[in-house]
Amino acid sequence: MHNLSRFVKKYHFILLFLLIEGISIVLLVKNNHYQRNKITSFSHNYIGSLHSFFNNISNYLNLKHNNEFLSKENAKLLSMLKKQNNLKKDSIHFDQSLFKYKSAQVVNNSVHKSNNYLTLNKGIQHGIKEGMGVITHNGVVGIIYSVSNKFSLVISVLHQESSISVRLKNKMYLGRMLWNGFHYREITIEDIPNHAYVSIGDTIITSGNSTIFPSGIPVGKIKSFEETSGENFYKIKIQLFSDLNRIQYVYVAESRIKREKELLELNKKNDKTDQ
Repeated sequence: MHNLSRFVKKYHFILLFLLIEGISIVLLVKNNHYQRNKITSFSHNYIGSLHSFFNNISNYLNLKHNNEFLSKENAKLLSMLKKQNNLKKDSIHFDQSLFKYKSAQVVNNSVHKSNNYLTLNKGIQHGIKEGMGVITHNGVVGIIYSVSNKFSLVISVLHQESSISVRLKNKMYLGRMLWNGFHYREITIEDIPNHAYVSIGDTIITSGNSTIFPSGIPVGKIKSFEETSGENFYKIKIQLFSDLNRIQYVYVAESRIKREKELLELNKKNDKTDQ
């Protein structure tokens, strides 16, 4: 304790300077969008490199498991191609022509916090952009939040600000997928009207109403539901198909028509302004 007091007395001017400098940097980043984005990108790049280093060590130790995973994925893709070749051209799922996919590896992930994120080992130089959807073969993972040169940060569906448009499979009743911050395998679905027929075990899929996710991506199955008093909507709890605590590889979905849709909306807005 005595040594600490002597250290503070000896270097109090330097410590005071560092404290003021730190507060200045925090205020600068907090109140300036450009500086905040630059520092975020810088930190993601180096933190992502650190996560990638440790993840590579883990992957080496789990090489057998990873090879088995890749073999299973290749088998699934071959099966899908075989089935697609057997389909008639007019019956191929339309949404697959609206998106292209990039594979990525998860180098950092959290599921037990109130707001969870993932870090992927792909960034700007790989064509990854903010706002792209992230999925696995089992379901939805999240949305790209920010991107550095080699890495990207994903807002997980296990985030209290996440809101993704979904619907009942084989029905057109739309809802929103939200997370209440509790169990990482359970998510709440809201805004599905209570005159819709639902039952436990029904499948929830992506609606396709945005250019973030393709239509029909499986999300989960209904675990329970109830009618909220005084409201016209169900409160539905589903169990996710994807175990987000165990994912290692994901696919980033890029819309082929996003730019076209944005231009149409801009033209519509300009037409209204001119009237």
